Amino acid sequence: MEILEEGDEDEAAFLALIESRHSSLWRSSLPGGSRPGKAPNKLRDAASRHLRLLPQYFGPNPIYKEDDFRTRFRMSRRLFIRVLKAVVEDDPYFVQRPEATGKMGISSLLKVSATLRQLAYASTADAFDENLEMSETAALKCLKRFCKSVIKCFGAEYLRAPTPNELQTILEHNAQRGFVGMIGSVDCMHWEWRNFPSAVAGQHKGKGKKPTKVLEAVADYNLRIWHCNFGSPGSLNDINVLDQSPLFDDMLQGRAPRIEFTLSGNKYYTPYLLADGMYPDWPVFVKPMESAHGNKEKYFAGRQEACRKDVQRCFGVLQARWRVIGSPCRLWKGAMSTMMHACIILHNMIIDDQANDPHFSGNNYLFTDAAQPGGIPCVQVQ
Repeated sequence: MEILEEGDEDEAAFLALIESRHSSLWRSSLPGGSRPGKAPNKLRDAASRHLRLLPQYFGPNPIYKEDDFRTRFRMSRRLFIRVLKAVVEDDPYFVQRPEATGKMGISSLLKVSATLRQLAYASTADAFDENLEMSETAALKCLKRFCKSVIKCFGAEYLRAPTPNELQTILEHNAQRGFVGMIGSVDCMHWEWRNFPSAVAGQHKGKGKKPTKVLEAVADYNLRIWHCNFGSPGSLNDINVLDQSPLFDDMLQGRAPRIEFTLSGNKYYTPYLLADGMYPDWPVFVKPMESAHGNKEKYFAGRQEACRKDVQRCFGVLQARWRVIGSPCRLWKGAMSTMMHACIILHNMIIDDQANDPHFSGNNYLFTDAAQPGGIPCVQVQ
């Protein structure tokens, strides 16, 4: 055994103290989460809650009918089952499996139900502890993984540009409304960001007092979103967002379908979007007149403003359907973007599902043929 002198003993004790202090600081700086002995597990009964959920919504004669299901889950029962099956096949986390204690964990039905309730009602993650027997950590994890699976499974089908056949239908319907060659309307929407880093607060504040992220979207008369670009700071206006957007990439690179239509005896080959006065004076934008004189110009200004509201109505329906988008977001920007894209995909899926449902009574926003003098102009898509 080595015998230390008095000065060496003091130095060794000091070094040992520094090392132990550094070790404790390193342990305290680790990412948060559950640690052994920190909190006991609550005696939740997810199995019984699953058995109670079945006769309420998914049994042969459910207590709550189809209208109640659409109100609370924002979609039909058949679409819910389709999304459920796709998410379970894509992510093993949604498969019911035994926990570490040996009992069966939360069912797939409960996980997807809790996720859709969070999106639909902007509920906090711990709001389902009493009703669905699900912890705050599990509910938040379900939300993030569900959004990723929805994008992976349905993004290619419901987050894309229209096909030539779909484009032909859109053009024909817009021609009935008086705008030959119009493929939709474009505008921007802001989503408030609550948990923003203070270092980037300034670049995310625009005309409002709160930091936001911007969504640029193109929607048609059925409120289906055909283009979305999310993530620009809230300090940017519509022109700056357009500069960062891939909206016209296909047209610039020659991948867009060729469209031919005739107006006032002149042939045109480029479709256009309805936009507000903020957008630049490009041939692809039809903007309102700054000062309308005469009955014709006033009529055009009114019709342009009315049809341009398609995208505004789409934003309103999107925020009403998924209230989480209309509420301040508590997530980081990566999860925020994932959630926005997942909500848009689900929105488009609901639009298509309602269009193919003979029992769903929707509104017809089109004019009759008699309201179009001279008949409906012909538009060809090649």
